[in-house]
Amino acid sequence: MPFARKNVRISLLDYDSRVGSEFGLSLAKFDVLAQLDRYRDGLALGQLSLNLKVSGGNVSGLVQRLLADDLISKEMSSQDRRSFIVGLTPKGEALFKRAADLHKRHLSKRLEDVSARELDTALAVLRSLSSKIRAESKKQSRKK
Repeated sequence: MPFARKNVRISLLDYDSRVGSEFGLSLAKFDVLAQLDRYRDGLALGQLSLNLKVSGGNVSGLVQRLLADDLISKEMSSQDRRSFIVGLTPKGEALFKRAADLHKRHLSKRLEDVSARELDTALAVLRSLSSKIRAESKKQSRKK
């Protein structure tokens, strides 16, 4: 198992070096932009935190940096004045599209020798693990 973890770490570092150097996006920033690309009408900060599976504090710091880079916008929710909605700016959308294209080409090359069946199996296992972790997290939060 340590070998597998090392390979995953190397792949993530490879992501960072390629997309990071060309577009100035850390993996965390890329993930935020990817979420916002999926939700074109914007996303509440709390939902963004849940989707990314990170704390609100982590999201807050990322949002501040992306706002400073003019890659996202932040507005008060019209439905809940205590909540803020973030979305891609035109600059953020254009940058993400170029970065995602590079990332997709990179992943396609890395995974070209992996069959569709192997990828489907891997995704099923990851989804199962994610579901079990979420269920356990919910149990733990109810105990508090």
